[in-house]
Amino acid sequence: MMRAVAELQVLDRDAPLADILAALDADGGVVVRDLLSDDARRAIVDELAADLEATAPGSKSGMDLWETFHGRNTVRFCGLAARSRAFVDHALLNPVFTAVTDELLLANGADYWLNTGQVMAIGPGEPAQYLHRDENNWPEAVAEGREITVSCIFALSDFTVGNGATVVVVGSQRRPPGLVRGAETSPDEVAHAAMPAGSGMIYTGKVIHGAGGNNSDGWRYGMHVSFVVGWLRPEEASPLVVDRVTAASLPERARQLLGWGSYHSEGGGRTWLVDFEDASRLFD
Repeated sequence: MMRAVAELQVLDRDAPLADILAALDADGGVVVRDLLSDDARRAIVDELAADLEATAPGSKSGMDLWETFHGRNTVRFCGLAARSRAFVDHALLNPVFTAVTDELLLANGADYWLNTGQVMAIGPGEPAQYLHRDENNWPEAVAEGREITVSCIFALSDFTVGNGATVVVVGSQRRPPGLVRGAETSPDEVAHAAMPAGSGMIYTGKVIHGAGGNNSDGWRYGMHVSFVVGWLRPEEASPLVVDRVTAASLPERARQLLGWGSYHSEGGGRTWLVDFEDASRLFD
């Protein structure tokens, strides 16, 4: 049955993986409640609070396109694994998000790694971000039916339609591949990922989406975490931020996701090596 008003399905974190994947297949995005426990969310917020306070809103690129995309009253910063151990333990290694990513990306590569982990704090009066597709970061790799990236927006505070909940064009992952920089939409195909703090909206790289406008008098605090297949270069240069000493203190899988490990193609070569050996040997 067709839904009269576009909306995303909302599932609990202990929902069967098959149900989460079915919702993603149908809509391109799904809200998962309690993806972060309240203690985990508070720990992440506490460990990032000083950086939130110290970071000025807006892009520093000097390029008009990026300044528009990033938002002039939006605080963004990356390198979260170097700033917060709670981020590593509860977001980077989140078991539900990991299970979904395994299903979507391991069919298209031998492994994947962190594309970017970033805070997105949207301030009052910030207009809606233009609609886009995340996979367009790698236009040469885009192919119909192949997922190369998957993301999650974690709600660090409550997301509402009024304060900028993520806008998703439901079902747009089935549209033909191609660059999207703004899109014509109708009200019956646009959903807002309104969700309580601790929830996460998982979505594919093909779905058309964007941050909503913040028409409230408060800030909307979110965190974007995305992964990309291991044969592509990520958006964020994690090993330049998470140094070897810090990496050594993290679980092995976290190190691999942050680029402190090598990629072994199935039936092909090995890449991202150190003296022709797997980079993980740095921690033997």
